[in-house]
Amino acid sequence: MTILVIAEHDNASIKAATLNTVAAAAKIGGDIHVLVAGHNAQAAADAAAKIAGVSKVLLADAPQLAAGLAENVEA
Repeated sequence: MTILVIAEHDNASIKAATLNTVAAAAKIGGDIHVLVAGHNAQAAADAAAKIAGVSKVLLADAPQLAAGLAENVEA
């Protein structure tokens, strides 16, 4: 089973809540993928790739994702 974690970040670093979510996902087992959605968020994606247990990082980088609104991410 693969678990997708949607990262909370500031486009530069990953917030502690995401680290807690990844730790909980690791207890469930399976592959852990992290979605980093933002604008100019490569640094956050790089940080997500360094989290223990994360097997894949998906980066969605676009100007309309800059505000971090859920509506833009789900679209």
